[in-house]
Amino acid sequence: MTTPEVPPPGLSWVKADRAAALWTVRRKYVPQVASAHGVGTKELRGYGTLGATTYTVYSYAEVQRVVAALESGEVVLDPFWRADTEEGARGARRDALTTCGCVVLMLAVVIAIALLSS
Repeated sequence: MTTPEVPPPGLSWVKADRAAALWTVRRKYVPQVASAHGVGTKELRGYGTLGATTYTVYSYAEVQRVVAALESGEVVLDPFWRADTEEGARGARRDALTTCGCVVLMLAVVIAIALLSS
């Protein structure tokens, strides 16, 4: 078992990408893992040129607790959620194909509208 990482000074919350990397799960399943294992969350708001964006951050100490539980085998995650399993890779490919299909469909609709309006 590896020792938990020591958070940098002032870091007590991590974004979903960091939690996903520590847990070796696909990014879209971070909320489910956090919820299932009691990881504390907090909503933050960021402001940019397009307006406000709300995003969730996760308690670093509790993320590390789940990391330790995963390493010890106390917690086992659904293989479909994981980033290092064949099931997870298959799901990631399916998600990518679905996204590409939606983009192609939207482009086809835009082209059809342009052709019909001329």
